[in-house]
Amino acid sequence: MTLEIPVAFFAGIIALIFWIIISCVTKQIRSKKILISLFILYMTVVVSITIFPIIIDSDLMPINDSSIILVPFSTITNLLENATLWTIVLQIIGNIIMTIPYGIFIPFMVKKKRWYNYLVYTLIFPLAIELTQLIICVSTNSFYRTVDIDDVILNSIGIIIGYGIYKILPKFVKEYFGNNRTAEKL
Repeated sequence: MTLEIPVAFFAGIIALIFWIIISCVTKQIRSKKILISLFILYMTVVVSITIFPIIIDSDLMPINDSSIILVPFSTITNLLENATLWTIVLQIIGNIIMTIPYGIFIPFMVKKKRWYNYLVYTLIFPLAIELTQLIICVSTNSFYRTVDIDDVILNSIGIIIGYGIYKILPKFVKEYFGNNRTAEKL
């Protein structure tokens, strides 16, 4: 899969998410089944980007000292100091954008809407991605991906931005798409 496909796909998913949320708020679509379907589609895309392909040939990518990075902000600092603009956008902004939809979806999926529930989900998702990458790399003896704490930080920022969009969206929809009681329930 080329880089252009995931970027375009994520842009399409984000646009579709906003359309469906606006449609739900304005009572054009009443079912949360569409949101659940979109969430499953979104998770499939995230897994395909963060986990696959799984490389089993350890000769291709041997374990090295830079395979696991546990020092916060070291990769971000290194990228900002040494990388091209495209690499910075891809690595830093890409990690944030990838998880914005998750931050929008979680409030719809969580039954008890308490701040600590959101905090748990905000931390679990990026940690699960990185731990899955670590387990796969260790079990295949092939570090084809870097397991990096900065990815967890950037993914968490994306989730928080998504949650902020979720909180602001009903006010925006109510203001621009009409006075609707459903917008207040979001």
